[in-house]
Amino acid sequence: MPMIISCVSQKGGVGKSTLARLIAQTYANGGWDVKIADFNTRQGTSMDWVQVREREGVMPKIAAELYNQPSALKREQFDLVVVDGKPDSDQTSLDVALLSTLVVIPTGLTIDDLKPQFRFALELIQKGVKHDHILFVLNKTGDSDLALDEARAYLGQSGLHIAENDLTHKIGYQYAQNTGRAVNESKFSTLNDKADALASNIVDRVNTLTGVKAA
Repeated sequence: MPMIISCVSQKGGVGKSTLARLIAQTYANGGWDVKIADFNTRQGTSMDWVQVREREGVMPKIAAELYNQPSALKREQFDLVVVDGKPDSDQTSLDVALLSTLVVIPTGLTIDDLKPQFRFALELIQKGVKHDHILFVLNKTGDSDLALDEARAYLGQSGLHIAENDLTHKIGYQYAQNTGRAVNESKFSTLNDKADALASNIVDRVNTLTGVKAA
């Protein structure tokens, strides 16, 4: 069975696909054989992203496939499967989360994002997902330190882990993904450094959980 890292959400538009691609690129760049399991079969955004990546000749290579059944993840022959979850699908998200070494839950800074994601995380725990295996990531952030602090304080009520670094809302990140690149493969070194810092938070959390240094 491969290692599984899942990016799941109660709602759309919070950055699941962005983080799934960043995680996949980070591990693939470290020599891992990586596949993205795209559970959003109606849109297939990560599947499309990988196809663009292949056409653009971007390295390292990352595989992708549309998925319906979480149980199929266990049969993959890859070192790592990164799940780009389906929003508004409680049972699928739970099944995926229970298989995952790490469950990444992205959220924006508004209460419209924070509240459902907070509740979603608590529901996963109530249904058997281990407390330490959940990581909140603040995504699409702006320049306000106050807004960041307030969002961290809100999520902190859960007692769950929150990534130290966040991902800002930048056109450079959007353009990178439009051309089959992850957010740490943009044309701007400062943006890449910020994305890499977040990726390091995620990898470090995985390393802590597994006891194995990776990527």
